[in-house]
Amino acid sequence: MSVDPSLPVVIAQMGHAERVVHEAQAHPEMVQAAAQQAAAQALQHDRSQVQKTEESGKSEVVSERERNRQRRRALLMARRKARVEEEQDETPDSDDDPWSGNILNIKV
Repeated sequence: MSVDPSLPVVIAQMGHAERVVHEAQAHPEMVQAAAQQAAAQALQHDRSQVQKTEESGKSEVVSERERNRQRRRALLMARRKARVEEEQDETPDSDDDPWSGNILNIKV
């Protein structure tokens, strides 16, 4: 194979060499840009999708637990209220003796 060092041949090959060099230099940048675009599209697609939940009876158990907890809380509140009412009914409000419950500061 002979190499023709003439100027037209060198100039003709420069166009092809330029294209090859440009592709070699720009290829990683193009791949990175395409990857960024694909990642952005995938993220947008994921955001637009609604996450599906598993169908199970766990929600019934949780709601049953919550109902039981509310019932117990209501019973406790009713018992506390009844105790407070009983204590108020048991304490006498009448003051028969004006000195009852008073402390006197007297030396004997």
